[in-house]
Amino acid sequence: MKKPNHEPEIGWNYTPRISPGEYPAYSRATKVYRDPLFQRWVCSVQFDVLTADLASVRARLTWFLNMGDAEKPFAGRRSLYWGAWIIANGGGPKRSDRLSPRVFVNRHATVLVGDTTKDFKQSSIGEDAAYSVIRNVLRWESGEPRQ
Repeated sequence: MKKPNHEPEIGWNYTPRISPGEYPAYSRATKVYRDPLFQRWVCSVQFDVLTADLASVRARLTWFLNMGDAEKPFAGRRSLYWGAWIIANGGGPKRSDRLSPRVFVNRHATVLVGDTTKDFKQSSIGEDAAYSVIRNVLRWESGEPRQ
C-alpha cells in the first residue's frame, strides 16, 4: 500500500516578463509601505501595461520608488520619488503640499520597462530568474496635475 504524500504545496507569486522597451500603461494603484528586508520606505505604483491598441492588458508591473530609511517616509530632493512627483504633478510642491502618491493614480502614461538584473542579495541573476519592472515613466498622457 502506498503512503499518502504529506509534502506541502509550495506557492509562489508569478511575475510577468515582457520585452524591455516603451509601452503605453495605466496606473491603477499605489501603496507606501516599509520594506522589511531592506528596512526602508517604498512607494509602489501598480501599472497595467497595455497593448499598442490600448484594448487589453499585456502585463501588470510595478514601479518602485525608494523613500528612505528614516522613521517616516521622506522624499529628498535627490530622490526618484521627488523627481517623479514633480513631473506627475506638473510642477513643484507648494509650501503646504505633502507629496501624496495619489498624483500617480488613475492616469495613462508611457513607461519604460526593463528586466531585473539582481536578486534581493544584490547578486547577479540569470535570464530564467529575471522579471519585468517599470524603470521609469517617460511621460504622463492623461490626468490633471494636482497642484
